[in-house]
Amino acid sequence: MLNQYAAGERRRPAWALGESGFHDLAGGKAIGPVQTVFLVRERSPRAVLDALRAGRMYALQRTRELSLELTDFSVTAGEAVALAGETALTAPGTSLDVTIAVDSPRGARQDLRVTLVRNGVVLGAWIGPTPYRGAHREVFDGTPLVFRLEVRGQGPRLLSNPIFVKSR
Repeated sequence: MLNQYAAGERRRPAWALGESGFHDLAGGKAIGPVQTVFLVRERSPRAVLDALRAGRMYALQRTRELSLELTDFSVTAGEAVALAGETALTAPGTSLDVTIAVDSPRGARQDLRVTLVRNGVVLGAWIGPTPYRGAHREVFDGTPLVFRLEVRGQGPRLLSNPIFVKSR
């Protein structure tokens, strides 16, 4: 579906949301291990709804002790910079820089497996500790692109929404 959207075959992309089937406190259930983290500039209902519409968010599954924070996932294409849910419009031949940064809140060190997916195919997978910093560079050939990120820690998992790259 994401590739179809990037190619102009769908009007809207599909977004990743964190969701758990919580119904009540019976049976020792607790709220919180699965979340949707909204990327907003201000804490307001309007900003959250705008982020939801635009796909500026990521899904997170955490444990009681450990969590993850996606502090940077962006694509720079010349002067254009796109974050999760956004599209970078650029010309073929432009250098694309994908930047990745993942932290563990409260400084808890975790070993991570970071997987970068392009157009539904694993582009690269790296193992490293938090704070994790990574980058990927390629030259845009004009074919619509969809980048997304999957991160697995020592319990926590994170799934980004896509970043699209298209020809202008």
